[in-house]
Amino acid sequence: MLNRQTSYELIDFILAQAEGYPTRVLIMSQDEGLTRYANSEVHQNVNQDQTSITITVTDNNKRSRVTTDTFDKEELKAAVADAIENLEFLPEGEEQPPLAEDPKNIIDDTYRESIHEKFTVKNRAHYLKEAIDTLDEGYRGFGRLLHSENRIAFGNSEGVRRFCRNNGIDFSALVAYDEGGSGYASEKSERADKSDVLGAFSRAHEKAKLNQDAQEIEPGSYTVILEPLAVGNILTYMSFIGFSAKSIQNQISFLTSRQGEKVFDERLNIYDDHTDENTMSLPFDFEGYPRKKLNLIRNGVFEEAVYDAQSARTDGVKNTGHSVDMPSRGGIPLHLVVGTGNEDMDDLIGKTEDGLLVTRFHYMNVINPRESLLTGLTRDGLLRIKDGEIVGALKNMRFTDSIMRMFNNISGISTERERTPGFFGNFYVPAMKIDDFRFTGKTDA
Repeated sequence: MLNRQTSYELIDFILAQAEGYPTRVLIMSQDEGLTRYANSEVHQNVNQDQTSITITVTDNNKRSRVTTDTFDKEELKAAVADAIENLEFLPEGEEQPPLAEDPKNIIDDTYRESIHEKFTVKNRAHYLKEAIDTLDEGYRGFGRLLHSENRIAFGNSEGVRRFCRNNGIDFSALVAYDEGGSGYASEKSERADKSDVLGAFSRAHEKAKLNQDAQEIEPGSYTVILEPLAVGNILTYMSFIGFSAKSIQNQISFLTSRQGEKVFDERLNIYDDHTDENTMSLPFDFEGYPRKKLNLIRNGVFEEAVYDAQSARTDGVKNTGHSVDMPSRGGIPLHLVVGTGNEDMDDLIGKTEDGLLVTRFHYMNVINPRESLLTGLTRDGLLRIKDGEIVGALKNMRFTDSIMRMFNNISGISTERERTPGFFGNFYVPAMKIDDFRFTGKTDA
């Protein structure tokens, strides 16, 4: 992988080739050590080191971008020449926003050797064997255990330099029973002392044991308790179709013209906070602008949208530093943190007379972004709750409902939170109890 000094040297070289043009360079490196397991056997150990260099050259109202994975200076020189030449053939577009200027330097290094040492290739196989050995007869384990180191370097022709380095693990466990039924859990951590692979595997195993002899129920409206993974699935789509200022400007977002209004239940608080230790540390965006902490939803009120440079220019406001280098998307929040409630999971379940417990969703899609309408299937554990207890498993169901309806029918939020996968990095979210959740279809499994 490229260290900070080498990355800056490459950036300096590239910028020198593009002299006279506003230019920015983004270098993204990732070193992954991956161990996969299936049918309760470790079947793959791989290590992959990848680096990409994205060169963006602008000229008034034109923007040209070239991406390469080479470090050869002659090839980099040719890549810059291609980017400049392409400007001539591009159609006229929006006037390009200015490059980031301040502060000149941001360095963020949260790399921890302790978690790297804990999850070497040998240790990863050891932890997986130890987990698999806990399975009851007839149950099989599937998933992966990944240690990754990430480095992001940025520079532009205004003299700005950025560097970020972090590492952590990403573990998934799907436990399946030979006669049907499965459970799932995951674990993301950057701290050796807070990583619990065996605990996550045990949760998946216990869920699989509960998810047996699934019964069929009819579509309709039900009270549901969405576990953090299920809440995170919804938030991933919400981050795309809701909070982006670009989507609001294009009147695609369901939050269009609603800033300052109460749009959700007053118990709901959603922040975008890159400084929270339970999200990925990344203090700048992919255009080099400093990332700001935002109150997206406060007590149910939509307060702040996320901006990249172009959408901020359009609205005449300060950039919030949320570019993912996709101008057509605008800014996207990558560090969502949802506030907690005052009931633990046992309380949420214990106070439910008749409801469903949802592990997670898959095959989710947006039906209508302006109406925040989503659809998807439950997966790896849809359980029936009666009189405060889990009484059995149910066959998977399809939901079709809007985020606006869901988050206006909240009747409880858990005190516990978990890290869940996001677009880039992770979110930190609790479980939610939601009334009148709409299931519109059923499955055979």
